[in-house]
Amino acid sequence: MDMKKLNFGCGTDILPGWDNVDMQLGKGIFKSFDFDKFPYPLKNSTYDYVLMKQVLEHVLYPDRVLMELYRVCKNGAIIRIETAHYTNKGAYNDMQHLHYFNEVAFEGFVNSHVLIKKRMFKIRKLKVTPTIVGKFIPEIIRKSLSLFINGLQSQIHCEYEVVK
Repeated sequence: MDMKKLNFGCGTDILPGWDNVDMQLGKGIFKSFDFDKFPYPLKNSTYDYVLMKQVLEHVLYPDRVLMELYRVCKNGAIIRIETAHYTNKGAYNDMQHLHYFNEVAFEGFVNSHVLIKKRMFKIRKLKVTPTIVGKFIPEIIRKSLSLFINGLQSQIHCEYEVVK
């Protein structure tokens, strides 16, 4: 059986064989809708895999977006999130960015007992990619230094597993 995959916030990165959705219409886009209006026009428990690259920082309610993706995912589905690390100068290059993240935000979301009453997600992977300069500093030191020195961390890669 083929995996049902969702490319959420695809922009012009249309992936063949995926349901490509975006806030704007375009060639190869399966559905277009406002990511800040809930519920999404997607069926419950449909997807095995969701890819969300450089999207979460653009929405008004990142936690609600993740809860909607939970709704449209099957049990065991993977939600892969890629976003700029808040210490990366590139995170501030786009005036459309509404939020800035560090890796602790993704841990806090799945462990929040206020937002989530039951365990809905497990973290499968949480990785911070260093910048070119940051690669010269060992990870353990880079992580601490990035609290005081910007430009060492580039991207956050997080994979949540849906638990239903």
